[in-house]
Amino acid sequence: MLNRFMKLLSGKDAKQSKPDEKITPAADSAEFKRLNQLAPVSSKNGSLPASEENAEELIAENTIPPSVVCREAVLNKEQKVAGYSFTLSRNINERVRASSTIVQRLYDEVLLRNILNMDIQRLLGHRLAFIPILPSTLDHPLLEQLPKEGTVLVVSALEQCFAGSSVLINKLNALKKLGFRIGLQGDTDLPEMQPFMELAEFIFIDIGKNDLPTITTQISAISKLVFDKNLVATNIKTLDEFHVCIKLPFAYFQGQFVTSREAWATPRMDTGRIKILDLLNRIRQDAEIAELAQAFKQDPALSFKILRYINSAGSGLANKVNSIDQALLILGRQNLYRWLTLLLFTSGAGDALDWALMENALVRARLAELSASDSLPANERDELFVTGIFSLLDILLHLPMEKVLAQVSLPPLAVEALLHKKGKYAPYLELAIACEEFDQERITVLAKHLGLEVAHVNAYHADALIWAEQVNE
Repeated sequence: MLNRFMKLLSGKDAKQSKPDEKITPAADSAEFKRLNQLAPVSSKNGSLPASEENAEELIAENTIPPSVVCREAVLNKEQKVAGYSFTLSRNINERVRASSTIVQRLYDEVLLRNILNMDIQRLLGHRLAFIPILPSTLDHPLLEQLPKEGTVLVVSALEQCFAGSSVLINKLNALKKLGFRIGLQGDTDLPEMQPFMELAEFIFIDIGKNDLPTITTQISAISKLVFDKNLVATNIKTLDEFHVCIKLPFAYFQGQFVTSREAWATPRMDTGRIKILDLLNRIRQDAEIAELAQAFKQDPALSFKILRYINSAGSGLANKVNSIDQALLILGRQNLYRWLTLLLFTSGAGDALDWALMENALVRARLAELSASDSLPANERDELFVTGIFSLLDILLHLPMEKVLAQVSLPPLAVEALLHKKGKYAPYLELAIACEEFDQERITVLAKHLGLEVAHVNAYHADALIWAEQVNE
């Protein structure tokens, strides 16, 4: 019996959710149509809402919007994934804030319903879930259905807090008593914000829209008003921006910087990673177990790692494995290949961000694999998983993808997807990437192309997040 890690790595014991709901689009009114482009809604009898006013009631009573929840990792000071921020789309956020209260509540309800359908309780563990909501949603009954522990309600559009501020303060206090944690995202320099800031545990600062002097001024102003708040730097786009932020008193970091492709000065193809790539090539060339074992024996560090792995407490093996040959036989070629691929992220000269990059690769690979569960045979799903992992190796190794693939043998379909974004595997990989990039339009197009309900994509996404966290523990 293989250990839990091995089972997770091979995906044999992962729960796969697959909702069966069929969803029929509906739309009416200019503002509602804008929202409906993001998340179509339906009714039990297929009728259309006559106006915005009854649209909210229609959603509340009998709809499950089919939009996909996107996620962005939130890292802590140790550069490990501390949680995820969940939202529907970056592109529509500003339009929603400029719309009427009814449309704002509709947007938040679409997000909350989808998060509940994902069974977010499974996602949390020791992680945090950051969920942005508008002040008008603080009394929404769906909030109480969310898991309290680990959920951070991030109140945005702070300018709306001043209308009936005492009522909103009471609502926030009530939510805190239930066990929720509170965050604020927006202009904290606005008057009358101090009572809200005192209630909040997290304060978000968008560094993408400001220069360094402005950011430090914001931090100083917050520090003068309140103490012991977790400052979260958001919208970090590049590694340079991240390296500046980590020197500032931020506790958490969020943005696209983990997977940003930049002008790399020096490759990170050290001896340890070269040996792993050599082993991967040998496995692809169907090398005998004896040949693979000999290659391991020539590297004491690799030999130690595989024996420690196979003899780990959760392996379930009755007797300790002392030989490399026996370890390779127990592990099997497929699991050995996956294990070595992940070892690329944690071997050799790397940095702390490699763990976050590996988790992102795991989610991407697993989501692509699950999305193909009804359309591709097992061997091709395995190749698709490897394609997902390799899609971030250029960032890990600081090399263009062409040079990465020149050093490792991959199936032709994997190469076609990675280099040209074409072929059988490409749409599955692109779907997983779209879930990272908050691209709802692309998600919808790709899901339709692959014959998937977007509700299925949500379920697969949740399963992939849980699986990746367990593997990365």
